Amino acid sequence: ASGAYIVTLDGDLQNDPLDIPLMLEQLKREDLDVVTGNRKNRKDKALLRKIPSKLANRMIRNLTGVHVHDYGCTLKIFKRDIAKHLGLYGELHRFIPVLAVLQGARIGEMDVRHHARIYGKSKYGLGRTFRVV
Repeated sequence: ASGAYIVTLDGDLQNDPLDIPLMLEQLKREDLDVVTGNRKNRKDKALLRKIPSKLANRMIRNLTGVHVHDYGCTLKIFKRDIAKHLGLYGELHRFIPVLAVLQGARIGEMDVRHHARIYGKSKYGLGRTFRVV
């Protein structure tokens, strides 16, 4: 990507692209480097998705000191320089806010819409939760 800003978004449209302009506005208004989404009203099943996610999010926050509510939300917007130097590989995409802070990034968070899955199947489960840990 060559633009001034880079957006990540899930491929099955559970996150709403209509939130992108609002996130960009927040990034500019608050002079941030990254704005990460928070799926406030998630449309996932509680037992296999929401509960493990809440536990993993709490653990990551406590261990890293980077206070983001929803590390698993793929809807994020970055200034290009931050995105270019994240050094992502393997399962590290879950730790994008932490990697950005390690670069000195200023991070904000915004509640975003979340829709029930219509297309495809989730590739996440309890096995992936253990890999994150």
